[in-house]
Amino acid sequence: MSCGPPLAGCCRLPSTQAEGVMAVVQIKHVEKVEASPEPTRGVLQLHGFNLACGSQLANGELAWQSWGPHDAPVVIVLGGISAGRDIGNWWSSQCGDGLALDPAFLRLVSIDWIGGADASSGPRNDREFSPIESSDQANALLLLLNHLGIVQVEAVVGASYGGCVAQHLAGLLGNRLKRLVVIGAAHRASPWALALRTLQRAGIESSTDRASRVRALERARQLAVLGYRTPTELESRFGESDPATGVLGWLSAHGERFSARFNASSFLCLSRSLDHHEFDPSRIKAKTTVVAIAEDLLVPLSLAREFVKRIGKHAELARISSPYGHDAFLKESGEIACVLKYALAAELAA
Repeated sequence: MSCGPPLAGCCRLPSTQAEGVMAVVQIKHVEKVEASPEPTRGVLQLHGFNLACGSQLANGELAWQSWGPHDAPVVIVLGGISAGRDIGNWWSSQCGDGLALDPAFLRLVSIDWIGGADASSGPRNDREFSPIESSDQANALLLLLNHLGIVQVEAVVGASYGGCVAQHLAGLLGNRLKRLVVIGAAHRASPWALALRTLQRAGIESSTDRASRVRALERARQLAVLGYRTPTELESRFGESDPATGVLGWLSAHGERFSARFNASSFLCLSRSLDHHEFDPSRIKAKTTVVAIAEDLLVPLSLAREFVKRIGKHAELARISSPYGHDAFLKESGEIACVLKYALAAELAA
């Protein structure tokens, strides 16, 4: 099935992959600028920012990016713990000219996570940092939207950790938000994900020096990647190849790349934030599309169904099957694009 050009024509979610999603929407004319403007970047000062843990960021900073015409419909885009405000980099399959999230039509707003390793406030040189909850990220985002003068939000699109934050933001925005899209996330962490992340953190927490923390961070990332993917994908990819140059080399490369740009304290901070995530789905008032991957080891389909049921009748579940498991939001570009176009089309056609 072809979804057509971004925000134009008709878009339908295939009934074989949708549960409660049968709508077909015809898109009204949406004006496109000749060329999408370059992203605007900034840092919002968070003076005396109160955290859910009870502590405070005295001089906090939230790094943000706005990409697209300032008078275009606003879409907030949020990704996993290693994703930041440069959405054209980590989600290049969905964000860019001619793609589902097209800055020629839309104003795409994104942030670097508080507690992460990018430009927002977070641990530096492996220093300890205040615990950060997914609700804290949402509170900071709300301050950013008010700072930018954004009243109405067309959609919040959140994947993985971003899906957790998106729920809290939807609860805060209320009627200011038209559509919520949550991919690979639910209202609480699954026991399997909690157990896996606890093992990932254990090596880092027991490390006694910087070199051992780096090695432990690499192993933690390798464990995380195994949780993101599936045995089916690894078998089809590596099969009978030499382990040293196949799956083990692949794992080593993942760990080394991650430790080169992340620090152990940031990983611990955001990993714990994922574990602590808890949200009352009944707080969501916007129309909601929850995308679940049948093979996702971290967010099982049963948990996604529970999430949708607790949101209510204005929520729908779209199911995707993929050997990439949790990483399907990065790898299954065609199916994810169709979901995004469908969700945005329903609002822009209204």
